[in-house]
Amino acid sequence: MKKVILFLFVSLAFTNSMSAQVPQGIPYQSIIRNSAGAILSNQPISLRFSIIDSIATGIILYRETISTSTNALGMVTVNIGQGIPVTGTFAAINWGHNYKFIQMEVDINGTSNYTHLGTTQMMSVPFALFSNSSGELKQSGSNSNTMLFTSDGF
Repeated sequence: MKKVILFLFVSLAFTNSMSAQVPQGIPYQSIIRNSAGAILSNQPISLRFSIIDSIATGIILYRETISTSTNALGMVTVNIGQGIPVTGTFAAINWGHNYKFIQMEVDINGTSNYTHLGTTQMMSVPFALFSNSSGELKQSGSNSNTMLFTSDGF
């Protein structure tokens, strides 16, 4: 009886983990340097991200700020969409309509005086390419620890 209860618990936990929602965020990582090119180690900074519609100079659909600190190597790692919204709502962005561009800015002094780091068109990532195929996460074979991504129903 204990084995059956344990099996049911493990099965339910595994099933629930497979039906998780798509993460609402875009990973971003960068090395932060000052204007002379020196790496800024262990320094508090502020980042500002904008999601822009259609063209690089188009309408800002969403803008947020994120306060964080660089590590000893000058690196920051954040999730765009999980900062403090300034304009719009991340969840309301219609990703299926028009091209989207992302603009990155940094403030290394905490003065809300942001320096433009660049604007680039957003492109597909492996997670999105897989979801485009209407695939499902399916279990393969008799080994419950082996998972196979497939979209053909096999």
